[in-house]
Amino acid sequence: MKKRFSFKCWNCDRTYTLLREITEEQELIVACPYCEKEAVVKLKPFIKEKKVIRRGEAIEQFIGVEYEFPEILPTEERIELSE
Repeated sequence: MKKRFSFKCWNCDRTYTLLREITEEQELIVACPYCEKEAVVKLKPFIKEKKVIRRGEAIEQFIGVEYEFPEILPTEERIELSE
């Protein structure tokens, strides 16, 4: 499902919104509509594991992950690797 996110450009410091779908990938690649520079948004810092702990038992059960995003996602310069 797609959701609208706010991003802060690493180059021009302006904030913009884009409609993006969050998948299992660890990074998003976005382009600033103002300065047209490409950026990378790293999603790994925003992952929270979901676990269930049953009362009276010392067993934790991992049930997946969810994301806890800030209001504005920071971006970083996209560096393309040369071959």
